[in-house]
Amino acid sequence: MRWTLWSAFSPSQVLVYLVILGALLLVGGRTRLGRALCVLGGAGLLPFGLLPLSYYLFAPLEDRFPQPRLPAQITGILLLAGAEQPAETEAHGEPQLNGHGSRYTTTLRLAVRYPQARVVFVGGPLRDPRTGLPGQTAVARELLPSLGLDAERVTVDARSEDTCDSAVNARALLRPGRGETWVVVTSAAHLPRTMACFRAAGWGVIPQPTDYQALMAVWRPGPYQVTNNLRNLDLALHEWIGLAYYRLTGRTGVLFPAPRDAALPPGKVAQHVQDLS
Repeated sequence: MRWTLWSAFSPSQVLVYLVILGALLLVGGRTRLGRALCVLGGAGLLPFGLLPLSYYLFAPLEDRFPQPRLPAQITGILLLAGAEQPAETEAHGEPQLNGHGSRYTTTLRLAVRYPQARVVFVGGPLRDPRTGLPGQTAVARELLPSLGLDAERVTVDARSEDTCDSAVNARALLRPGRGETWVVVTSAAHLPRTMACFRAAGWGVIPQPTDYQALMAVWRPGPYQVTNNLRNLDLALHEWIGLAYYRLTGRTGVLFPAPRDAALPPGKVAQHVQDLS
């Protein structure tokens, strides 16, 4: 439900709606209101569509957690859901990934580097309870062993609806012991929200960013593609809104976690930690 609402009312969609509604009002004779809506929508579409200004929203998120210096040995690798395309996989009989597929390549690279480490995929139900179609976890469960990973190394957690659920449920499933080292792999822009959730769950994982979207040094021809720019606007604002929402609802203890900020929050998140201990 939340993803449906976001898809329908994401920032880029709202800007388009404003322009369309404004145009309809202009045709219908409501020139003053129609002109105002067109100007308002265009004021967002022009800079964020024609120019890669969304990079300035992405960069603070992606740069927050740099590439880590990993130790000689790690216990396991946590791969967060988000790169899978269940509908396309079901339609074509071939596991399909979206633009966040580098989460998988990074996980595989770490799995090769650390052959003794467990690989844990953390996602939602195997099947969507509303449609009955396979979910993201079903795609991952099929894909990971087919990429050469020993099935005995792979664990799947299929209980999480969002990022903070992933942290709590994975900790409850794996029961990480003292001295264990776990690495969490997700998109660089998603890592601040991810780390806020894992720290709130009382689990000090190592952040491994991947799937970078913004390159601030150079504006190449590619960044002038309107559809890509609006997609990046939606992705960046989704993360910023998610950070604020989690903090305001007490699910995390910090708004924008820093690399070395591991403070635990009060309230119901702390209760989660107590329940899992």
